[in-house]
Amino acid sequence: MRERVAFRAADWVSLAAAPTFALMAVVTGILDRGVLHMGCSAATHMSPLTGMVPMYALMSAFHLTPWLRLVSRWTRTGASHEAAGQWPACAAGPG
Repeated sequence: MRERVAFRAADWVSLAAAPTFALMAVVTGILDRGVLHMGCSAATHMSPLTGMVPMYALMSAFHLTPWLRLVSRWTRTGASHEAAGQWPACAAGPG
């Protein structure tokens, strides 16, 4: 029983990673705009791919796997219920 609860908790934590990194990228992009330009004139020639925003965006992309698995399960479950003419109670099916 404990293993199942721990596994479910790990699933939820893995789902939290991608949105957290995406939010961090947005907030960092908003708050750090212009900070580098104030300190150094050479910063105007820096690549836009350096810094924390691209790193957070990449981390968010790398942590999308649990979300893709979840969406895949949802679409398979919906397709099987649609083929059988049944819909789960929580899903808004036809009719």
